[in-house]
Amino acid sequence: MLSKTERDILKKISESQLISRTELVRSLDLDKDTNIDSVTRRLIERKLIASIAPVGSTCYIITQHGSQLLRELEA
Repeated sequence: MLSKTERDILKKISESQLISRTELVRSLDLDKDTNIDSVTRRLIERKLIASIAPVGSTCYIITQHGSQLLRELEA
């Protein structure tokens, strides 16, 4: 099961298709205690998102598995 923060991040990445780490942090209203890196690492480990660095900065994309899980959660 996904936490609310994981679900919010997954949804934001899905909406954007490709989002940089900086844009992700800026677009979400997260608690100051939330460590974005640990949350995204958990999503990567679960193969729900992938991390790429097309121009040197870390960006995230949603995987097919992540898209499917998000559709199931919203149904």
